[in-house]
Amino acid sequence: MAKEISLHERMIAELGMVLQERRTRLHMSQSDLAEQSRFHRSYISDVERGARNISVKNLSRLALALDIPISTVLVQVEKRLTAKGTKARKRA
Repeated sequence: MAKEISLHERMIAELGMVLQERRTRLHMSQSDLAEQSRFHRSYISDVERGARNISVKNLSRLALALDIPISTVLVQVEKRLTAKGTKARKRA
């Protein structure tokens, strides 16, 4: 039986994907983002993989380095969760 992923875990994973997509769109490496946000590259990797539950303070630092408002990041996360939730309900 597959372990069910909690909403919180899905949200953290989607947050990482939104940040990664923004970084990629800006043609930044993880090292570039780490330098601009003053985090270690491995921390950036953990966030992007959804392995870290980051604080609002750290999200703020990353959003600033990626030149995107935190509110935009959170709206994108919410849209992704809603879209995936809708797809899952349609299959059931």
